[in-house]
Amino acid sequence: MNKVLKTAGLTLALMTLGMGSAMADTKIGVVDMEQVFQRLPQREQVTAQLKREFEPRVRELQKLEEEGQKLVEKFRKDESFMSKDQKKQNQEKLAKLQMEFNQKRQAFEQDNARRQGEERSKILKDVKVAIDQIARDGGYDLILENNAAPFSSSKLDITTQVISKASK
Repeated sequence: MNKVLKTAGLTLALMTLGMGSAMADTKIGVVDMEQVFQRLPQREQVTAQLKREFEPRVRELQKLEEEGQKLVEKFRKDESFMSKDQKKQNQEKLAKLQMEFNQKRQAFEQDNARRQGEERSKILKDVKVAIDQIARDGGYDLILENNAAPFSSSKLDITTQVISKASK
């Protein structure tokens, strides 16, 4: 058993030595993708575009919410003067309004998430093209996301270059 461990250790050491010379010729870059997305001007443009796109639906949801609040206030205020039938009608009206609001809110959230994903994919495609160009032009063999390695030297960071290239 001890002999097997020594052999495995020796093999690992030899492999590491062999890789050392190969790694010396390898050019590596590191990108902070979160920072790229935060600093790209396209992000602000997309945010504004999506806000304009979904603004009518946001207003509609706000209107439904206000309508529901007014209905609840009126119901509480007039409840003691209402007949059982009137109370039942108001409760049904409120339940219907609540259901409509929930359906529209859920559809809004799904559509908004879908559109944000679509726009993020477009931006990601531009970033990927920028990274590929930087890799080719700079002679990089490997470009990693910064969170893929527990540590990386700031000398390897190409985030600013990626932002600059993807912004064009």
